[in-house]
Amino acid sequence: MDKEYKIEVVPQHERKAYIDAQLSSATETTTSHDVYDGAATTLKVVRIPLNMPLFRMANGRTQADQASYIADKELPDDYFSAGEENDTVQAVQQRLLRRISNEGPESIASIFDELERDTQTDPIMITPSGVVVNGNRRLMAMRALYANRQADFPSFETVRCAVLPPLGAEEVDDIEVRLQMRPETKLSYSWISEALKVEKKLETKKSEDAVARLMRKRPGDIKKVVAALQYARIYLTEWKKRPADYSLVEGGQQFFGDLVGRMKNKSGSLRDANLRLAWVMYDNRSSLGGRLYDYNKIVGEKAEEVLTQLVDRIELNIDDPAEDGVEEPATEEFEIDLGDEPADDKFTTVIDVLDDETRRDDVFDQLRAVCQTIMDAGRATKLGNAALLAARDANTRLAEIDLSGADPKTFDGITKQLENVVHRATELIAKVAEIKAGKANKPGKSQES
Repeated sequence: MDKEYKIEVVPQHERKAYIDAQLSSATETTTSHDVYDGAATTLKVVRIPLNMPLFRMANGRTQADQASYIADKELPDDYFSAGEENDTVQAVQQRLLRRISNEGPESIASIFDELERDTQTDPIMITPSGVVVNGNRRLMAMRALYANRQADFPSFETVRCAVLPPLGAEEVDDIEVRLQMRPETKLSYSWISEALKVEKKLETKKSEDAVARLMRKRPGDIKKVVAALQYARIYLTEWKKRPADYSLVEGGQQFFGDLVGRMKNKSGSLRDANLRLAWVMYDNRSSLGGRLYDYNKIVGEKAEEVLTQLVDRIELNIDDPAEDGVEEPATEEFEIDLGDEPADDKFTTVIDVLDDETRRDDVFDQLRAVCQTIMDAGRATKLGNAALLAARDANTRLAEIDLSGADPKTFDGITKQLENVVHRATELIAKVAEIKAGKANKPGKSQES
């Protein structure tokens, strides 16, 4: 099935006149409980030409896909909202509907199967001017079947439509939410599309409680999804430099949702650095060696510990050139004497380095090592193996040093660092011996005669 149905928009006044004429003689009706909240409404059912209905551009299910399309094609922000009566825009919407209909448990294949088995069982819901409020995907599937197998589906030359009474845009939007955004809906909205719809509802002065009731959710869920959307926007705008390209965060519902709690009560450089850690992890989620979810605690309550250790590792690469014999690059200035900085500037080193896109891969390698050390230490604490694991990590890092490609200008700095390592290792060996001796001579310890 590869032939696309060609859309030729019928002018609005012609659509309305045709639908009005059909309504005047219509005998079939259907009852809906979703037009008005808690009330049954009788709607007349008419047949109109397959090409006449318009896909509704404010369809919540496609909001995220529309935004990504606009970002990818560098189109005006109102490309879809202003183009509902445009042939080309309608054709793009048709392709977007087909794409998202291949996702979720009720794929486009099942829609085709249903239409082949029972043709059109339920009428599509439209406004008096022919804009589809419910049934956009069914209309898309009917057009696809008709375009490719017209002889098999002659009845699709016309579409059965239940016509709504004249309503305002907000009332129409509420109908869509009642019909499509509830938890029992077969094909759920993407989390971004749902968040955009929630945000839009709140902007129309609806309270969080009212939106929650409309969507059959808890008020806390409404708050969380909007906060998660804001973090996704920060990631896209400030980090990826791709505002509104929501395709980049489609799979991040749990990550951005969890981030809401992880960032609570954080401020200043800790918050800014913590966010950058989160972005780096999300960018490299396939290289973490485990689920991104497993790093939630690291991004949250362990963030300050992670950042402190990361600063120490980064410091090795940007140490004082006067002491290490390395010429200071003319274009970079780093302040690493964190002890003299105000508390709020504690993690500016990490922020500066991560803001340099050319350094992010290297920092991620360091970050992954720090996270693994902390995670292993946490798992081993009950067994008393945290110190051993830290020693192993230090040994592993030393084993990774390759002097064959080192710049001779760094040799003095390397020597200084290794001398510090030897000094610290010697102190620790002596401390281990002291602890062992103390335990052996502890008063009251039984001895054999």
